[in-house]
Amino acid sequence: MTALAGEVLVVGAGPAGISCAYYLEQAGIAYTVIEREPIAGSTWANLYPSLLQNTASFVSHLPGERMPLRYGWYATGRQFYNYLRRYVEKHNFNIVYGVEVRRVSPDADGQGWCVETSAGSGQFSAVIVASGRFSRPYMPEIPGRDAFHGEVLHAHEYRRAEPFAGRRVMVVGNGPSGVDIALELIDTARLPVLLSIRSDMVLAKRYPYGLPDSLWGMLARALVPKRWRQKFLNKVLYQGYRGTEDLGLPLAPNRTDRAGTSAPVRGRGLVDAIRAGKVKPCAGLNRFYQDEVELLDGSRCPVDVVILSTGYRPALDYLDIQYETDADGWPRRVSDDVEGGLTQVLNYPGLYMVGRFYRGLGPLHNIRHEARTAVNEIRGRLAQVRQP
Repeated sequence: MTALAGEVLVVGAGPAGISCAYYLEQAGIAYTVIEREPIAGSTWANLYPSLLQNTASFVSHLPGERMPLRYGWYATGRQFYNYLRRYVEKHNFNIVYGVEVRRVSPDADGQGWCVETSAGSGQFSAVIVASGRFSRPYMPEIPGRDAFHGEVLHAHEYRRAEPFAGRRVMVVGNGPSGVDIALELIDTARLPVLLSIRSDMVLAKRYPYGLPDSLWGMLARALVPKRWRQKFLNKVLYQGYRGTEDLGLPLAPNRTDRAGTSAPVRGRGLVDAIRAGKVKPCAGLNRFYQDEVELLDGSRCPVDVVILSTGYRPALDYLDIQYETDADGWPRRVSDDVEGGLTQVLNYPGLYMVGRFYRGLGPLHNIRHEARTAVNEIRGRLAQVRQP
């Protein structure tokens, strides 16, 4: 049985947990990272081949080490995983693999945290929740699924296109992952691949005015006053393609007003695939039948496979506390400002959350900021606890 040691326990060895370990070592704070999988960054280890990061490599890196220039503007998922793996090996962080957290609760005097895991229990001055956003795939309840004779899986389970050769596939969800998978399937599945879209969507150029969106974000921070910054970025970053109104896509009526809209789909790939008849947009999925599905517009489509790219939900059942949640079900923190927020969970001193936000300059940029902020908060807490 593994001993859990240190003043800080970090839950999860993905990019967020690894970043926390880096800053904890920089601060000289003893810690342990626990990870339920046998490797670090397990989410990135098994991604589909065509995946590209949504934010540019020069902002999408781990603390203290840029990604190799040979990766170009946007690294593939495989490139990022190889970079992450080498980073972990180089730093030799204190990570214990194959350990699952079961319960995190305040100790009796409210000064620390009791943690129960599959490898034993321990008490810590602070706990950082860094278990990621992609550990609990959301599978919506759709009528008739039990009667469906075909295959239903979540995008989280999708690895490559070959197992779907010759099959009639519907991808449900119009975010970047759903579109990526639909485009990857056109080389193997029976055409057209159906792309089921329930809400509106934004099609945008990958390089607005010739530059990656991350670079526009940095330029705006440096040159545009804050009160005008978002309006400027909306105008630049959601620059679309002409002549897309006849594609059968429910395009957002105002690209700068993205309330209720998925993350933008960047690049011409979907446009070209629809024009070539290889991908066919269709209405949202309403119910299953034995060999077909019914859509929200009342039409029916025969399908063999349905891939649900329907997002994820927080996987925080191990937190044995009553916490306030935001609109997405995540614990509220003391301050959730992306640029200047605090990471402590509201009303729970010593409990921190890193890796919550994906907006702004992107997840890895935010993760570095949040990890550094959390460690600074912990350093201050430990200094108070140690006072005589």
